[in-house]
Amino acid sequence: MSKLRMALIFGGVSNEYETSLLAAASIIDNIDTEEYETICIGITKKGRWLYYPGTSEDIRNDTWYENPDCTSVVISPDPNRKGIIKIEDGEVSVHRVDVIFPVLYGKNGEDGTIAGFLRTTGIPYVGSDLMASAACMDKTYTRMVLGYNGFKTSNWRMMSRNDLPDLDEKCNEYCDELEFPIIVKPANFGSSAGISMAHDFESLKYAVKMALTQDEKVVVEEFVEGEELQVAVIGYDNINVSAPGEVRIEREGTDFNSDSEKAEYIVPADLPDYTAAQISETAADVYRLMGCSGMARIDFYRNYEGEIIISQINPVPEISPDSMFVKLMEAEGYTFTELISLLLIQAIDDYDGKSVC
Repeated sequence: MSKLRMALIFGGVSNEYETSLLAAASIIDNIDTEEYETICIGITKKGRWLYYPGTSEDIRNDTWYENPDCTSVVISPDPNRKGIIKIEDGEVSVHRVDVIFPVLYGKNGEDGTIAGFLRTTGIPYVGSDLMASAACMDKTYTRMVLGYNGFKTSNWRMMSRNDLPDLDEKCNEYCDELEFPIIVKPANFGSSAGISMAHDFESLKYAVKMALTQDEKVVVEEFVEGEELQVAVIGYDNINVSAPGEVRIEREGTDFNSDSEKAEYIVPADLPDYTAAQISETAADVYRLMGCSGMARIDFYRNYEGEIIISQINPVPEISPDSMFVKLMEAEGYTFTELISLLLIQAIDDYDGKSVC
């Protein structure tokens, strides 16, 4: 029996380019090579798509694109030619692909951009569709959908670049309506990139202006003190949900983007059984509500009053042996290798019989 051929897409024009490289290298190092043949497609920071035939080590250290055997590549948009098209020395060749695993984080990937394109190819792929990806990526849409359906999020407001002429007025409103400290984050950036904490009016203005350099709109929300909890979910119609894990992060001051941050993962989290079950059940409900498929990591806060508050939904969670998503699924009995295989097989099984359009 021939191996299934998996196309791994990594890199991308995104502030989370390095996270993607780590995920790709980790998958290459841990995939079941008896069952799968891996074809690597790297996207440079300038957006060039390259077939990459080298090692995971060169992906990890970001020298992959220097490989002399890299060639231009595209994924065929014709569902009758399911595969990749390599362009080398003026010659064009088509290579079959059975399933695609995109590990593109942030903009131009996690936001649904790649999902919308892959849907037209007729090739199964791991992950959510365009609509679910976009809604989860945009923190304002996520909060609106969750709030409308009765799920608790932090107390929040939204501001766009069009509101900048009224910055003082808007920030005065936020000071009246929200309690300090206040977190400001770009609506469509990565999990922690561009996030600031404000303790007064002036620092709030500065945080908003900085966040609006990264995105057209920002989320302004109250800081929730308490435990940071995360749940892994995988699957399509039938889903597997992990028990919650806890993230303990040491930060220097109010900097959410410091290289000195140290995270400790406690898996499973030290919670009463009832609370853990409630959080996992909520994660499953949120996954279905947002239309997620393939995989996601749902993040929560548990404040000092015991309230469960939804923080964010990551439709493309970080994937590496040391990531919380992998650790949570390992606690459910899946090795990293088994998890990769399960994600690929579920994507193929789910796609069977579905229309390309």
